[in-house]
Amino acid sequence: MYVCVFCKREMRCDKNSVGADFGDGYVYPADRWRCPVCGAMILATNIKPSYDPDYNFQDEYLRIRED
Repeated sequence: MYVCVFCKREMRCDKNSVGADFGDGYVYPADRWRCPVCGAMILATNIKPSYDPDYNFQDEYLRIRED
């Protein structure tokens, strides 16, 4: 279960098959979760990345910034 730290409400799955893209084809498969009250979102990833150099395993990709 994922809980919104702002609203203290259980988050709901918003989208499956989202890839957390760390570049060079290394993508962590994930699901996107959203708070039903405030709309805050998180990306819950798998533990290990997949090698997806052509970016065709997931429905959507989110490029992760490395600041």
